[in-house]
Amino acid sequence: MNWKNIIGLCLLGVLISCNGGEEKSNVIPIEDFLGETGEIEQETEVIEDSVVVLPTGPMGLFVHNQLESFDTSAINEFHPIDRFTFNQRSKILFKSKTNAAYGDIMVTPRAEFFYYTFSDTTKTKNAFYNWLDGFNDGSGDEVKLNQDANSIKTPPRFALVYDTVIVAVNYRCEDQKHNWSPLEDSIVSRFGKNYNYRMEIGCGGPLKWK
Repeated sequence: MNWKNIIGLCLLGVLISCNGGEEKSNVIPIEDFLGETGEIEQETEVIEDSVVVLPTGPMGLFVHNQLESFDTSAINEFHPIDRFTFNQRSKILFKSKTNAAYGDIMVTPRAEFFYYTFSDTTKTKNAFYNWLDGFNDGSGDEVKLNQDANSIKTPPRFALVYDTVIVAVNYRCEDQKHNWSPLEDSIVSRFGKNYNYRMEIGCGGPLKWK
């Protein structure tokens, strides 16, 4: 073999070696990031956030005054009033800093707080009346405005309805032994006694209007 052939073989070997050792591109297909629809998938069920951004005005003052007794977090719990046209809305979970007995175990009492403002009294009444239509008493009949009922198919609740504001609180039956009066008194003190309706419901009843 002459020297020209030797040089040719060497060059060929170098070219093959370089081509075979070439690193593959580290590009990840877009489909690995996207769902089948081609849109970025997002978590849709967000129940609780660790931080509550305190609103201004009476609502912010109310929440601030509860921090000594409760830990607070934002919630994404659905409320029937969400379906209606409101101006402002706040949803906050209040967790008691003290536990309460529930049978043989201890639980951490909690309350779901909902606050809505409306542009006028008509929208407020529309939201409230439609919400009320969803309540049934023990016999299956609809609950009537300003009529007490001994039984009602719902967990404990507390609500105040003003001209353009609705404040609603949802409790759990297992938290009945917790004294919620200070929280409710604070709500009345902060938002005023000139409410149009005040609704108090125990676990399965009774329903009382004040």
